[in-house]
Amino acid sequence: MLGACLESVAAIADQLVVLDTGSTDRTVEIAESFAAEIHYFDWCEDFSAARNESIKYATGDWILWLDADERLPETSIPALKKLLKVEFKPVIYRLRIKNLQEDGINFTLSDAHRLFTNHRGLRFSGRIHEQISPSAKKIAASERTCLVMLDHLGYSFSGIDKTRKQDRNRKMLENELLKNPANAYNHYTLAHNYKLDNKLDAAAKHYLKALELDQFESAMQASLMNSYADTLLDLGRLAEALPFIERSLDLHKNQNAAYFLKYRVAELEHRSQDAIQALEDLALRQEQIQKQGTSISTDIEADHIVLRKTIADLYFAQKQWPQAAKNYQLCLDAGDKSELVLKSYFKSLEQLEDWPGALDVLGKLIQLTGESPLYLNAIGTILLRMKEYQAALQTYLRLNHLQPREVTTCRKIASIYAKMGNVDKAQEWLT
Repeated sequence: MLGACLESVAAIADQLVVLDTGSTDRTVEIAESFAAEIHYFDWCEDFSAARNESIKYATGDWILWLDADERLPETSIPALKKLLKVEFKPVIYRLRIKNLQEDGINFTLSDAHRLFTNHRGLRFSGRIHEQISPSAKKIAASERTCLVMLDHLGYSFSGIDKTRKQDRNRKMLENELLKNPANAYNHYTLAHNYKLDNKLDAAAKHYLKALELDQFESAMQASLMNSYADTLLDLGRLAEALPFIERSLDLHKNQNAAYFLKYRVAELEHRSQDAIQALEDLALRQEQIQKQGTSISTDIEADHIVLRKTIADLYFAQKQWPQAAKNYQLCLDAGDKSELVLKSYFKSLEQLEDWPGALDVLGKLIQLTGESPLYLNAIGTILLRMKEYQAALQTYLRLNHLQPREVTTCRKIASIYAKMGNVDKAQEWLT
């Protein structure tokens, strides 16, 4: 995975440093192909030691660090360039990380300190899930947020790759916990590991222990509550989960993860209106997060089209036709012109007796699927309601061409001719 990582930063980095901790594949060869500096370090079961070894070779004013399974999207480069200014005191930036999930489609959001000034006493700590923030606090570094995004592929691993990574990490996390059982962060990270392997009881136990130790600042505490609540929901313990979701929101309103959890609870309890409200709140917060950045590390990035369609379907099920129609239109605006969305949109407009809008959607359905007799008949019915007899006649004549001598269509054509005063034609079609 290293090549794509280095390629994503090659155009912006003045220096590429790769620290090899004992690879036996083409890692060095790939790194050399990008003119990277390669340094060697014997792996000692300590990620911080390796990180600190790597940054000592950096010569620039700023350090951006990445794992091989991460990429800097091209769209983030302009935002990153704006941050690279001369600073006279230590500075660390929180970058947003888009974590691709195992299904290869969905993402969760997190953040981490990945960009910081060089040679200012900033060092990593923690044998695994290493952090630079403890050293930043000691030297009073300025902590800032930004909109720079990294793509992370590591959570999308499956099969043997996932198993090896999880087993390696769990061994290190359990060793850390044995050394310092009163450290909330150790319990938190071990719980994450168990959660990824669907070991939910073990995950819940360590999330709860981290909460009881009460060592996190508010944003981290909100993330911890969300993670614990999510695990409780997976365990079917709905009543226990909701208070932690509400407490997370009390700590940080500008997040969307807790609203997604509220939606999950409402759906499981069949409270459709509450589910709708939770998703509407989520959509609003997601817009703010995209503009301003996330404030907690457990925020999610819900697919805009999927989110809007889910909201529309919930409104549809509740027969709230104006809201359903509005959200189906938002799906179309966002690019979802599927037959399923168009059919539901048409039914909503039909209930609202918005005949011009319904005709427009039926036209889109015919463009998508061809001249379906079902859709042509619907067009004819609407045109008759609008007393557009000539247009209705042409529609039913087309339908008769597709389904010759179908009795109902012939009667419709006869009826239209009669309304238009052409009795002979009406009699001909009845015959």
